[in-house]
Amino acid sequence: MIYSEDMDTQPPYENPNITNFLKANHIAVLATADKTSAAPHAATIFYATDSKMNIFFVTKENTAKNRNLTGNPQAAIAIYDGAKQETAQIFGPVSKVDDPAMMGKALRIMTKYSVATSGSEEIPISKIDAGQYVLYKLSPQSIRLAEYKYGPKNDIFDVAVPPGESLE
Repeated sequence: MIYSEDMDTQPPYENPNITNFLKANHIAVLATADKTSAAPHAATIFYATDSKMNIFFVTKENTAKNRNLTGNPQAAIAIYDGAKQETAQIFGPVSKVDDPAMMGKALRIMTKYSVATSGSEEIPISKIDAGQYVLYKLSPQSIRLAEYKYGPKNDIFDVAVPPGESLE
């Protein structure tokens, strides 16, 4: 998990199923779109969360992700656990995190996830010659978890939204 000094202690979401899912998984597909052409772009990322279920991820300056997020700071991610047939869908605004200490922590966490999944200490984005690293935070407007394998028929979704907001 990534924590920042300016975060409050009270998380805006109270959903242990979603919190546990996000902590147990660390790979997501990030979807962005070009502001001018609306051309979509999807890329696999490692991510980390904080106590507010914000999603943190790293890219580089000269990537499609960074270009799209600079012009259109909205994104969606999908996370999938194949063994449990669970998926989380999250969308919201994305902002750069200009904090060298947080960047260092994020890179250490991503390296740990890379070692756990592939045995390599090199995170995939490190192999792309695309400038300096950029740390982003996606602040969820909504999170939807679907439990296809164990969820009862027609009752497979678990949703978290910030207080005072709804999906309707």
